[in-house]
Amino acid sequence: MGAWGTGLYQDDVTCDIREDYLNRLKIGYTNIEATNEVIEWNIGNLEEDDEDIPLFWFALADTQWKYGRLLPEVKEQAIKYIDEGKDLERWIENKREYPKRKKVLEELKEKLNSPQPEEKKVRKMVMHKATWNVGDVLLYQIKNEEFKNNKWYHKYVIFKVIGISETNIGSLPREYSNEQNIVGICSWVGDFIPDINKIKKLDFIKLTKSDTSKDFLCTFTFDKRELNQLDFRVIVTDHEFYKNSQDTMSGIGIPWENVNTLDITIRLALEKAEKDGTLIDETKKEN
Repeated sequence: MGAWGTGLYQDDVTCDIREDYLNRLKIGYTNIEATNEVIEWNIGNLEEDDEDIPLFWFALADTQWKYGRLLPEVKEQAIKYIDEGKDLERWIENKREYPKRKKVLEELKEKLNSPQPEEKKVRKMVMHKATWNVGDVLLYQIKNEEFKNNKWYHKYVIFKVIGISETNIGSLPREYSNEQNIVGICSWVGDFIPDINKIKKLDFIKLTKSDTSKDFLCTFTFDKRELNQLDFRVIVTDHEFYKNSQDTMSGIGIPWENVNTLDITIRLALEKAEKDGTLIDETKKEN
């Protein structure tokens, strides 16, 4: 257990249990279904004397009470572990924190023995799906004011969608996950949209991480909230690339960049490609 305070939700276990239980309600489980699955998922493989067991029941009982769904058997288990004092054993040598933790548990017991509020509605879970398809070619213009004096300012770059990543939502089944596009920056910069046939032949820019000599594909992931801050435009879909996308992904380390570092990483990538002599530069040349 990783604890950072004496509060009821100041450790990893209770935070995870609260999330696991509520997530199941959000996807449509009944209270009984959510309770049974969370118990089976978390308690099934624990030993009887495991110090995480009291935390499990504390979090489940407290969360159910707050949402007006406290089951008698869950309340019974939580109060049993409070009365046994097993959780307090971990705090007994800390004279400053012990009384604080003791008060937290006393207040929890008092709450669980009081009338719970009316059942609260739980908002349905919204899962984030990928915005683009593998093979989509994206046009992006560098507009970061911090680079106003940089030669790449207001120039266009090309990204290609190379895959879709899935992120599990707590302990929910695999079909409940959030998706993000994985996109790589191509070795091209210009003032206008390049020829479509040329786009299909563009290579990806690879960066060398400072802590290793291995080259990494320069990639980014964005969720829909982040995309609202950016100006991407799909200009074509490379269907041939889709067929070979797994070959592109295979064996290549991928550092995840984000919306806050986008323009910085683009600049570094372009500078590296220019230095390597691989950059196709179709910007207007100044005399």
